[in-house]
Amino acid sequence: MPSSLRILSVFACSMVLLLAAAGCTAPAAPPAAPQAQVTPAAASNVITIKDFVFDPSSLTVKAGTTVTWVNQGSATHTVSSDQNSPVQFASAQLPTGASYSFTFASPGSYPYHCSIHPSMVGTIRVEA
Repeated sequence: MPSSLRILSVFACSMVLLLAAAGCTAPAAPPAAPQAQVTPAAASNVITIKDFVFDPSSLTVKAGTTVTWVNQGSATHTVSSDQNSPVQFASAQLPTGASYSFTFASPGSYPYHCSIHPSMVGTIRVEA
């Protein structure tokens, strides 16, 4: 084999080995963690508790919808149905970051309040 061909063969083999070794030593990036997908409908069924208010204070949903209250304020709160609510519901005390969910099965108007701060009020209106 002529020397120039031998040098070219050695060079080509070296490059293949170098490229293969580079591919083997570089760790593969871990797959990206799946991101939580919040559908617009689900996001619209969340009530934020912050600055001593329920936001939104009034929410209209379809029967069978689960509504979630999330305390993003610094004070502890509750979610408690009023006496004239068609169905009684009540959360435990919700410290910062805690949440409470309730499913509204039947049409009607469901007034509620914070039992710790009675001036905090809201209403869930449920349609068929």
